[in-house]
Amino acid sequence: MPDNKIMKTHEFEDAIFYRASCDCGSPDCDLTLELEKDKELQMIFLNMYKNLSWSSYWGDGDIWYKNLWLRIKCALKVLFTGYIQVEESFIFKDIQQIKHFTNAINEGIEKLNE
Repeated sequence: MPDNKIMKTHEFEDAIFYRASCDCGSPDCDLTLELEKDKELQMIFLNMYKNLSWSSYWGDGDIWYKNLWLRIKCALKVLFTGYIQVEESFIFKDIQQIKHFTNAINEGIEKLNE
């Protein structure tokens, strides 16, 4: 890969891993992309791994009891439903990085189909 923001990290017979660096500069925001082929089912899986975070510090600032209430509500939701929903952003540097990202996916698909 010609771009240092998208790099192949591992290659196996049935899986290829890439790491994409977020343009914010923090390694905590990086994305791991895995292409995996299941030969028996003849399927290719695209898995993306990213650190996601949840914070109670949004909205009304530093009012301690509101932050505590948000934490308790989230903990109860996890306790009773088993999950919470979170979102996270990934910042591409420019169009060229997006092209390298899609090139990595296409390269992985080609290698897995050999």
